[in-house]
Amino acid sequence: MLDYIKGTLMAIEPNQAVIDTGGLGYKLTISLHTYNSIKSQINNQVKLYTHLVLKEDAIDLVGFYDTVERQAFILLTRVPGIGLKVGISILSLLDVAALKSAVLSDDIKTLEAVPGIGKKTAQKIIIDLRDRIKDLPIDTQKNADFKVLYEVRQALETLGFNPKEIQIALEKYSASVPIDEKNMEEIIKNTLKILSR
Repeated sequence: MLDYIKGTLMAIEPNQAVIDTGGLGYKLTISLHTYNSIKSQINNQVKLYTHLVLKEDAIDLVGFYDTVERQAFILLTRVPGIGLKVGISILSLLDVAALKSAVLSDDIKTLEAVPGIGKKTAQKIIIDLRDRIKDLPIDTQKNADFKVLYEVRQALETLGFNPKEIQIALEKYSASVPIDEKNMEEIIKNTLKILSR
């Protein structure tokens, strides 16, 4: 069982990375959060923690920037009906702190913001993970920024932008500017600039 892969980052996209180690190129499925954590490391050495997903018609290697995100993914994919694709979508739109907070506070609306997650699936995630996710070593206080970003995302969706475009734009914006609920209008304005490029 592979615990992690350490090697040269040869190529990267928002949902996958290729790492060369010992002359072998490993293609890993990644979340948007992992992408943003390593995208600047092209041609440099990176380390991703891994999880192998075995399916009837394929074998997928999933890579994570840290072990907490991997733990969250494993918990998610133990929920009936949540596979690799939906698990990665959840961790792309919510960070682990936001996911933990949503589950522990029965926040169905936050989970429904993820494409492919309806009310029933959101309820199932909350019921199945409530007792398991509380032990994840991450502080839900870090979720304060997410509430602001969630409201911004909702506003931008009403303007017709799709969730993935919005998330990429918000990740670009929040990487360089502190998030503060007092400047929500400013966040929307600047995110719109990114989306219109």
